[in-house]
Amino acid sequence: MTKQVANILGVSFSTRGFDETVADLVERIASGRKTHVVTANPEIVMLARENRSLRAILEQAYVVPDGIGIVYAARWTKQPISERVTGVDLLEALMAAADRHQWKVYLLGASPEVNRLAAEKLAGRYPGARIVGYRDGYFQQGEEPAIVREIAEKAPHLLFVAMGSPKQDEWIARYRDQLQASLMMGVGGSFDVIAGKVKRAPKLWQRLHLEWLYRLLAQPSRWKRQLAIPRFVWTVLKEKGENRSERYP
Repeated sequence: MTKQVANILGVSFSTRGFDETVADLVERIASGRKTHVVTANPEIVMLARENRSLRAILEQAYVVPDGIGIVYAARWTKQPISERVTGVDLLEALMAAADRHQWKVYLLGASPEVNRLAAEKLAGRYPGARIVGYRDGYFQQGEEPAIVREIAEKAPHLLFVAMGSPKQDEWIARYRDQLQASLMMGVGGSFDVIAGKVKRAPKLWQRLHLEWLYRLLAQPSRWKRQLAIPRFVWTVLKEKGENRSERYP
């Protein structure tokens, strides 16, 4: 039986492929199992090494490999992660399931315009899904209890939160027991892509695993965040070498 979890620098990732992940999450929603999905990349893994509270959140979450660096790290350490499970693709697949099952969906985060456009586009593409609420991410901390109450009253099957990482997952973890949502997932900039405000990398770039480079070229301001990638690679290879030395003194 294939191992269902791979450990990458202390973070436990699901080893399920994309289709298997979707099927597993759909089954969880249908059976009423509350699930917090985190789409983690090398940047999140490196941040978790320094941030104890984030590490604790990841330990309780369903973590999927959103980032080709995670797939390569699993390959280098001989662990069974075969493909990326990207946030925007997972969101679309879960919306397709919501369309089939007439599930309720709530969208939280991004700018007012992006949030509204994303809700409209998703409602148009998946008419069977019920968009029971949407709210932008421009709110003060004092407004959070009312927002949490509203989401809890709607009791959505799917709650997508677009606040950027790690803020979105910290927010979900803070309120998950009050939200009455079946599946909660931080989706980063996915609303911007769905709304048509940000263009995703062409399919060729995606197949070549260069989506990260496309985003960097499109948004040069991301360069500081991308520094996490070489640090991640170095740390994985360093720990791999140390583990090998321990086995063969």
